[in-house]
Amino acid sequence: MFSFLKKPGPNKVTLASETRTLLVARDKTLLEAMLAEGLAMPHDCKVGSCGTCKFKLLDGKIRELSPSALALERDELAAGYRLACQALPRSDLTIALDAPLLSQQAVESYSATIVAARRLCPDIINLVVELDRPLCFTPGQYADLSVPGIDGPRSYSFAFAPKAGPARQLQFHVRHVSGGAFTDWLFGSEPIGTQLKVAAPYGEFRLNTSTAPMLCIAGGSGLAPIMAILQEALANGATRPVVLLYGARSQAHLYCLGEIGELKAAWNGPFEFIPVLSDEAPDSPWEGARGLVTQQIAGIPDLAKCEAYLCGPPAMVDHAEEELLSAGVSRDAISADRFLDHSSAR
Repeated sequence: MFSFLKKPGPNKVTLASETRTLLVARDKTLLEAMLAEGLAMPHDCKVGSCGTCKFKLLDGKIRELSPSALALERDELAAGYRLACQALPRSDLTIALDAPLLSQQAVESYSATIVAARRLCPDIINLVVELDRPLCFTPGQYADLSVPGIDGPRSYSFAFAPKAGPARQLQFHVRHVSGGAFTDWLFGSEPIGTQLKVAAPYGEFRLNTSTAPMLCIAGGSGLAPIMAILQEALANGATRPVVLLYGARSQAHLYCLGEIGELKAAWNGPFEFIPVLSDEAPDSPWEGARGLVTQQIAGIPDLAKCEAYLCGPPAMVDHAEEELLSAGVSRDAISADRFLDHSSAR
């Protein structure tokens, strides 16, 4: 009786191009469900700005968190393409993907405790949490952190490469976003001992198998996954030349300089680090590069031969991609991760 009051169940999604199905809870996006199932659905942002997670809707109904038209071309929309990160199934669906999906480690939920929160610079904290059991992840990936009393999870990249197997302690570089519930709390209280939930691992940003020179471009806390990727490359004995461009507002906002110096000293080949300040006082004694970090791209030798790793605010990543493609860098040689604060739904 009163069956009309029962909570609707999950919707079944059939991946025609993969000959498999999955169940999607009513409050989950298609992308969230696919990642939780260990399907490596391509995505760079999770908020509908990059257009990477497109799929073709063959049958069924969806509701969109934001219009796919913001990221997809008109002909793609007319052909039935939509964005998985913005699609909430409202019936059973049949979809198709342009390329086969690889399997990856399924996302799991962990209980965790904050054990350290050290200020790295005025607006970035190194947050250390200890899990209830070890986690296996790939440097470059990220986790969702959920704190009781704060609505919704926050996504942060792992800020280190594990030295041996799964890790029980995790590190994240958390940038303060004024008005952000989570970061206002983290920067304005004593968080040590706080219990939280961690869902991981997510993401496809990672070190590629290549011998090409590495061009790494990071902005703000986007340095975290870049450092993790470089640490992994060093541990693997990489001898590839590296140029690391890092954009910050001022000298006070530069961080991890000691760690970068150690990485450079241990690297088995050429390693150039170029910090770029966008808002340093004109009368400052700073003698390094000024302006936007992307303005340094054109001066990189043999740019077209590089493999690029980009991480930071979407505008920085978008501009860097345009510069690299114009210089002849192959799109397949560009890996990107766009960092968005919670006001942008990340």
